[in-house]
Amino acid sequence: MDSTILRRVVWEEMLFANMRANYFAELLRTYERRDKWLRVGILVASSGAVATALPEISTWAKLLAPTFAVFGSFWLLMSQYSMLARDAADLHLGWGGLARDYERIWIHLDDPRTETEFHQIYERGESLSKTGAKFPYKAKRLEYWLDRAGNLAAARYA
Repeated sequence: MDSTILRRVVWEEMLFANMRANYFAELLRTYERRDKWLRVGILVASSGAVATALPEISTWAKLLAPTFAVFGSFWLLMSQYSMLARDAADLHLGWGGLARDYERIWIHLDDPRTETEFHQIYERGESLSKTGAKFPYKAKRLEYWLDRAGNLAAARYA
């Protein structure tokens, strides 16, 4: 591979890896927050405290709390936020490691092993991409994290 092309590709992959690492960190926080608040809501709704603490509320409102608990429990089971959070954490760590490896190559572009190392790192990224395919594609958030990665890298290597 031509050194100019290699330089451009390593730079881009370094930014993309940083973008993905930060995106999956954001998803991790989102899934953990949803899981936590849904569990708190289910706990409160299923405890019976709502029905006994507020005797003046109407009967239909008292039935609403256990109904929410049932639907919330079902949603918690189906959404599997805790599993998604765990997978997002693994992807965050994986992409973060790749970003550091790309950065190490970027710093040592003149090393004769750079192209071989680049291809090895790229292959590791392909397996992470396969794992990450089940997550939502949020173009605006990805653009945001790519801009952040670009700004940080440009500031670091200006």
